[in-house]
Amino acid sequence: MEIIHFIGIDISKSILDWAVYTPPKGIIFQTQSANSEEGIKATIKTIKALSNFEILKSVWCMEHNARCPQGSIMLIY
Repeated sequence: MEIIHFIGIDISKSILDWAVYTPPKGIIFQTQSANSEEGIKATIKTIKALSNFEILKSVWCMEHNARCPQGSIMLIY
């Protein structure tokens, strides 16, 4: 499987920092959202609307020890 997007999420108690990286272009999108279900849903909707974005050809990376709303990772799919 060819990976065409890498999505990095830096997690803090109230804010999420998002970046979408596509080789060889580099970072094609950056934003912040609230660390809430509503903020996560809105940002994922925006990312899915990016040109040429394919969820099945993306890797989502985040801190393993950080806290997000329960079940929020399921919002990606």
